[in-house]
Amino acid sequence: MANPELHSRSSVKRWKGKIEDYIEIHRFLDSPKSTMNNVTGRMLTHNTWFIYEVMPRVFGYNITNSDGKSVDVVDICLLHCLEDFRMRFIPTPQDYLKHMEVQPWMNNGVKDIDNPDSLELAIKTLEKWKN
Repeated sequence: MANPELHSRSSVKRWKGKIEDYIEIHRFLDSPKSTMNNVTGRMLTHNTWFIYEVMPRVFGYNITNSDGKSVDVVDICLLHCLEDFRMRFIPTPQDYLKHMEVQPWMNNGVKDIDNPDSLELAIKTLEKWKN
């Protein structure tokens, strides 16, 4: 699978309804693509924590599709991830993070981050709150 429309078609095949019933859920899961042009963005949304904790808070626990059927949002997301990982697994956050090298700035900001945009956002935010 590669895009929200294809995932939505798969959801229609499994749970009936229309593409429009599912498209926003699949767009949200694939939203990191808007700023990351490779598969690394999946680490943000394609994991068990995001599926079980975030998605129901955003979309509710169930949706009612256009055929009147109640469909579990978590199930929609699990299918999306399975499709993206060739129906083989659904990663946990730890599956991604165990391959990440911890940087000094991640330790409560003891060291500065090497990203001027991140520093600028902090300065602007603090300036805004000075009033």
